Amino acid sequence: MALAPDISTTPPQLKTASTDDPKVVAEQLADDYSNHVVPLTARVGRWQLTMSFWSLLSAMVWLFYGALAASLYGTTDALVAIGISVVSYSLINALFSRWGMRSGLNSTLLSRRMFGVLGATLTALLIAANTTYYAVFESSTLAVAFQHYTPKMDIRIWYAIIALVMLPLMLGSVQTWMGKLNGLLLPFYTLGMLAAVIVAAVKFADGPSWLSFGGVVPPEARPLPGWLLGAVLYMGIWLTMPTTVDFARLGRREDEGFHRNITFGWLFYVWLFALNGAAGIFLVRAVIPDEPTAETGVVQAVLATLGVVGLLVIVVSQTRINTLNYYQASSNWGRVLNNLFGLRVRRPVLVAATTLVAFLLMLTDVFSYLQQALIWQGVFLVAWVGIALTHYALVPADREGGPEFRAQRLPAVTWGLGVWALAAAVGIYLAEAPSVPPLLSSTAPVAALVISVVLYAVVVKGLPARRQTHTLDPRTEVADPKATWIECHACTKSYIAVEMDRDVNAGGAPVCDACATARKYRR
Repeated sequence: MALAPDISTTPPQLKTASTDDPKVVAEQLADDYSNHVVPLTARVGRWQLTMSFWSLLSAMVWLFYGALAASLYGTTDALVAIGISVVSYSLINALFSRWGMRSGLNSTLLSRRMFGVLGATLTALLIAANTTYYAVFESSTLAVAFQHYTPKMDIRIWYAIIALVMLPLMLGSVQTWMGKLNGLLLPFYTLGMLAAVIVAAVKFADGPSWLSFGGVVPPEARPLPGWLLGAVLYMGIWLTMPTTVDFARLGRREDEGFHRNITFGWLFYVWLFALNGAAGIFLVRAVIPDEPTAETGVVQAVLATLGVVGLLVIVVSQTRINTLNYYQASSNWGRVLNNLFGLRVRRPVLVAATTLVAFLLMLTDVFSYLQQALIWQGVFLVAWVGIALTHYALVPADREGGPEFRAQRLPAVTWGLGVWALAAAVGIYLAEAPSVPPLLSSTAPVAALVISVVLYAVVVKGLPARRQTHTLDPRTEVADPKATWIECHACTKSYIAVEMDRDVNAGGAPVCDACATARKYRR
């Protein structure tokens, strides 16, 4: 444990309060405490949080993953893989939701103890890049749906229209109207998809044949059973794990059981994977059975069954999911800017910038490289989950209130970052190298997971944690650090004592973590 520069024996007195700072409350209504601990007073009601997070339910990608797994390995194996995914996702995210609610930390702050202050920035960067790519994917599928009815119009015009029309709807936060918008639209999406399945069953008379489809990859060409390969395919979307932390931090402690089972738990994943996946399999097999499963296949199937009504269902679907994509992308881009450059940009500005980037990416042949990019990032996220779970299991002191995260008390990087990089590098090599045997290349995410767990366990047990400390800690200078607000000398705003520290470069004046982070690495 390294010793930080000593603080004066008579540091400035703390300016404390027992209520929220009105300036912070007003500012954070849009930013949702993106770079701060969420105080108990800013937590939201159970349905407000549920409807905000459940915007994930309506992404076309969940239908596509089910259809893709069935197309490759057959319907039966795909359904088994979906069942495995429902169980594994439910168990892991029940743990992450509990950790997020009890600590009030987002996934980046939660990662600092494992990877270091700068190292944890990679968490924010990965989430920002992934959700930006998914925003591009979902917006592009919506543009394809509109072009279906206007074949002579340049699709780039639809890209621009969708970006501009969607922008105002992407500005909501969990604390404001994100949950209300998604709660209002959820019944329309649900009824629309149910109608599409019923019409497909009647109009295309597929009957039970969709269940007997065996997949285009013959059994002798599969290095592992189809159901296992399908489960590995679903590991590519472990992005939901850190996303769970980012939303759970806004939940109330008294709602923990509800959120563990409903919002982030088994009911959510039954709907997300089982119902959506089965719908995607049926629609594609019934409506376009002779075409290869592509990213836009589900859109074609919905339009073929419901016509213009199907277009409206897709609009609702994409509006809902993009509220989450833009929320996560903008919040995490903001964390990257603060951690690397000391820049704090308001989230509405970041939403506008993300929209511009998404539009520019849509102008490229997005579907040609999107899946490859997500494979790489998916391996990184699988390794992140492995390290986070291992830390939770082996460091019980960090479970209840979360790990130490304050910028002045942790190093820039840790051995955990090296483990993360190595595990991801091995996973990417196995997935991409042409000389790798099919058995290994098809299980690259599993290899990354195993390496991350084993090596991080060695690091935790075998190497001393590098932490910095100094004499005084605001957390111990107040009676209740979760219910006492302290004014930061740098921004003159007050945050709860849990995130405050004594500034070693300002004579021990109190400083919030966002300011401490910005000052620590500002060039």
